[in-house]
Amino acid sequence: MKVKLYTVAGLFSLLASCSSGVPGSFTENGRDVCIYPDYTNCVVPVNIAPLNFFVKDTADAAVLTITPEEGSALTISASGKNDVIIPEKAWKTMLAANVGKTLKYDLYVKKGGNWLHYKPFTNTVSADSIDPYLTYRLIEPSYMGTGEIGVYQYDLENNVEKVILDNHRCHKNPAIRGQKCVNCHTSQRNHPENKMFYYRGPNGGLLLTYNGKVQKINTRTGDMFAGTVYPAWHPTLPFIAFSSNVIKQSFNTFEINKIEPYDLYSDLVLYNIEKNEITAVLKTRNSQETNPNWAPDGKYLYYNSSDSTLAVVGNIKHLRYNLFRIPFNADSISWGKPELVYDAASKMRSATYPRVSPNGRYLLFTEADYGTSTQTNKSADLYMMDLNTKEVRNLEEINCKGESDSYHDWTSNSKWFVFSSRRYDGNYSRPYFAHVNPDGKVSKAIMLPHADPHHDINLLKCYNVPEFSKTPVVFNPSDFQSALDSPELKATYGSPIDSTADAISGASTVK
Repeated sequence: MKVKLYTVAGLFSLLASCSSGVPGSFTENGRDVCIYPDYTNCVVPVNIAPLNFFVKDTADAAVLTITPEEGSALTISASGKNDVIIPEKAWKTMLAANVGKTLKYDLYVKKGGNWLHYKPFTNTVSADSIDPYLTYRLIEPSYMGTGEIGVYQYDLENNVEKVILDNHRCHKNPAIRGQKCVNCHTSQRNHPENKMFYYRGPNGGLLLTYNGKVQKINTRTGDMFAGTVYPAWHPTLPFIAFSSNVIKQSFNTFEINKIEPYDLYSDLVLYNIEKNEITAVLKTRNSQETNPNWAPDGKYLYYNSSDSTLAVVGNIKHLRYNLFRIPFNADSISWGKPELVYDAASKMRSATYPRVSPNGRYLLFTEADYGTSTQTNKSADLYMMDLNTKEVRNLEEINCKGESDSYHDWTSNSKWFVFSSRRYDGNYSRPYFAHVNPDGKVSKAIMLPHADPHHDINLLKCYNVPEFSKTPVVFNPSDFQSALDSPELKATYGSPIDSTADAISGASTVK
C-alpha cells in the first residue's frame, strides 16, 4: 500500500472551514475506523440527538472533523477515554441544513507521537424524523426473581432519560430477590397521553392513565385462568386487547439459549375502559393465542397462535406459532372469523410479535426456530411482509446471525422502526433504529445514542419492550405511587361462563 503524507499547505483549502485541532500532518493508514457505537455509513433522522462515540483503538489522542455539504465543518477533540462528544447546538444546526445530504467524517488518531488518518465515513441525513420518545423497561438479563426494575422514557432529541416508575421504593434489601416487577407498558398510538403498564406483586395491578386520571385496575375476572399480560391499545377507541397467559421460564445450563420464557396456555380478551368490562376474544382449548396488536385502522387484531400445547413442562421446542388476524366490528364490539396471515409452522419455524406499520404497508414480525418470547432466542430474526404483495423476506441487511433480533415497534410516520438486539455481547438487549425507504429497503441499524457513549457498555441491564411515543408521559412517579396505594378497581366480566373445565388449561369454555 502506498502511504501518503499530507502537510498543512496541502490541506489548507480542504480544512479552511475547520476550527483548530486538526493535526498539521498525518499519515493515511487506510483502515476503517473502530468506534463504539458504530455510527458509520448509516442513515440518521433529522431530529436525532448527537451520535456521540468513543474510539476503540488504543490512542494518545483523537480528533474528528465532520464536513457537511452545506455549512461549516465541525472539529471535535476527543476527551477522557477518547470520547467524541458532539456539541448539541452545532449538531442540530448541521442536520437541519443538510436534509437529504451527507455528512463526511474524518477521524485522526495519535499513536506514539504520530497522527494517523482513518478512511472517511459518511452519514445521510433523512428528512424523515423519528418519534421523539422511546419507552422501555430496564431489567437484568438473567433473573429468578425481580431485582431493581423500572419503566423509563428517553428523549431521543436531547439524550435525556426519565423514570416513569420503578420498584426502588420496595427494593430495601439487595440480598432479597423478591421485589415487585414493573412491566408490559404501552400507549395509545393516536393518543399517547393514554398509557398503561403493570406493577406486579402485593398491592400491585394494572396502572392505567386515561382522560387525565390514573387508576389501578384488576383485570382478572370471570372464569379467566390468568390475569391479563401482553397489551395492545386500539388506535382510537377506549379498548385494550390483551393476551391472558400462564407464563413459565426455563433456565438452561447446556442449551445455547440460557433463558426460555414460554406459555403453558394463553387466550385473548378485550378490555372496555369506559365500561370497565372484560370480554373474551378467543377462548380456546387446544391453541395458544398471544401478542395481540391492532391494524392501524383498528379493523383487525393481529396475533400469533400455536396449535401445540405443552404436554411436558420445559419441552418447548415443538411450540411453533403462526400469525393470524381477526376482524373487529367497532359498532357492535364483535369479532369475525380468524384468518391465517403467515404460516411459519409449515417451515418448522415460529412467527411472533406482528406489528403493522401505521401506513398499513408492512407487517414486521420475528421468526425463530420455536417459541413466542424470542428476545433471548439466538435464532430470532426480523422479517417483513409487504401487505400489498404478501411477499415476505428476511431483513438480512440488519439481522445479526447467531444473536437475537426481536421485539420491535414502528414510528408514527412508518419511516423508522426500533428493535431489540443482543448483537454486541450476546447477553444484553439494546435498542437499534432502522430506516425504511419508499421501496421497502432498510438502512443499517444504529444504536440508541447517549450523552456518554460508554453508557450502555456500563449498564448491566437489558432494554425490554422498546416502544415509540410522540409525546412525553404526562404523569410522574408519585402519581402512579398514589394509585398503587389506593384501592383497586375490579373489572367486570361480560362473556358467558361455562362450568365445563378445560382439561388442558383449567379454563371454562364458551358453548
